[in-house]
Amino acid sequence: MLRGKGIGAPARRAAGAWLLFAGCAGLGGRSPEPARGEVDPQVTAAAAARVPESCREAVAAALTAGEQLAGPCATTQIRAAQEVLAATRQRSFGIVDRTTVRLASMSLVLSQARFCRRWPLRAPGQASLDVGAAGLAGCNVRRYVGPLSVSVTASDGTILPVLTVRSDEDGQSEVSFAEVDALLRARGRGGLGSFATLQVGRGGWAAQVDLPELRTQLAQWHATWIGRGRGSPALFAALHPESEAASGMRTRALEASLKRQAEDAAAVDRGELSARRFLERHVWSPYRSLIEQKDRGPSP
Repeated sequence: MLRGKGIGAPARRAAGAWLLFAGCAGLGGRSPEPARGEVDPQVTAAAAARVPESCREAVAAALTAGEQLAGPCATTQIRAAQEVLAATRQRSFGIVDRTTVRLASMSLVLSQARFCRRWPLRAPGQASLDVGAAGLAGCNVRRYVGPLSVSVTASDGTILPVLTVRSDEDGQSEVSFAEVDALLRARGRGGLGSFATLQVGRGGWAAQVDLPELRTQLAQWHATWIGRGRGSPALFAALHPESEAASGMRTRALEASLKRQAEDAAAVDRGELSARRFLERHVWSPYRSLIEQKDRGPSP
């Protein structure tokens, strides 16, 4: 019987080294984007069918919502969560460690839960999964490094992908409201003001922002900054025309413009500012006809 030539020790060592390298490369690679912790209703129904009737409805509702149960049905839910994880391919769950909303952007610090013993469920009332809940599910937690899809949702539920950002080695990422708005306008979609929700992460696992509420909050912040002398009333009126404060801001902007025009007209009289520069700076002004006469010079 013919046999193939045996593999020598050097070849075996080389093959082993290659397999070790490939395995390490796989471990060090970036994972696909995590998902939210809600359970698919069909998977929930299959798991809940084996739950005692006294807890079936509560367990099904909590699993579908991705939330923990308290009370006598909690242990039953834990067993159902183990079945749910075994019945699905999802192995990565998103964790939001910190969210900071500013006037121009939103920053996030994110982690992911992997290698869980059962489906991780967030505490009731929490918007996202946290490290504690992931620990209860026996998950391995690390910073999330990878892509984050950013999309908007219309009032009819239509989801429109906009761009993808990345979280860095510390799990930090930032979404610029102006960038999202500009990309939407470039597509002829009317900007952020035309949409109801901003979603960050696949299925909104990293953030789901109520845009009308965000606009109200940003307008309040902007008005506060202007009240402290650190903002432009004219810009406020342009950015927040629907705000109750917009009318007052337009008045303040006009008053500020007239004050500057008076100061510049006085500077022209003193010879500190040229008439031409005044006319370039103020397209409309009650001083314009007077300054135009100065620009033309004395009549012959």
